[in-house]
Amino acid sequence: MIGKSKKQHEPGHEPTAGELYRAIAARTAIGYLILVSLGGAIGYGVDGTPGLWGALLGVGIAGAAMGLTLAVMILTEKRPGINDMSVLLGGYLLKIAILFVVFVSLQRFDFFNETALLLGFVGAVVVSLAVDTVTIARTRA
Repeated sequence: MIGKSKKQHEPGHEPTAGELYRAIAARTAIGYLILVSLGGAIGYGVDGTPGLWGALLGVGIAGAAMGLTLAVMILTEKRPGINDMSVLLGGYLLKIAILFVVFVSLQRFDFFNETALLLGFVGAVVVSLAVDTVTIARTRA
């Protein structure tokens, strides 16, 4: 399995937060690669190059946003004296501002299909949430 070391196969092993975050990162990356492949092929089949670009942009933008959260969690995990929730809230507010600027900036371009971008973005968010849920549920079981 992805992200499992020999130590993790021992009965009763409780993974550390770092192990959990790394497993989530690896599984999410695989999910995004599958989504980019499928979404890009479907987008290209429906609308040609603009459909392909829309799917790639959607998955890329959502992946970057979700990756920022995961990076913040990995970086703050072992830092003593850091309130994780305040760092996550700050990261969340930063992501919202960046996403706003990115989406407003993209409005003036016409090289991509907007529907494909939306579907790629939503698909990437769903993949990320599904991976998080399944990974954490399996860890707690």
